[in-house]
Amino acid sequence: MMQVIKCKTRVDAEGKIILQLPQYLANQELDVAIVYALANSENLNELHEIVDSFYGCLAEEPILIEETAQQNVA
Repeated sequence: MMQVIKCKTRVDAEGKIILQLPQYLANQELDVAIVYALANSENLNELHEIVDSFYGCLAEEPILIEETAQQNVA
């Protein structure tokens, strides 16, 4: 069964990256394929500016969730 794990990483000056997989994969043989796309730093900076502009906007308006009685069907 094939599974996908997505992550962002930085390639060092020698072209090396560190890949760390979940602990449950320890001591197993894997076939690994690397698919990459260059991250657009302009979009990342723009996204951070947008997120930063909303920081704290709901600080004085709590989010209330009504609990409902639901049966869990297995």
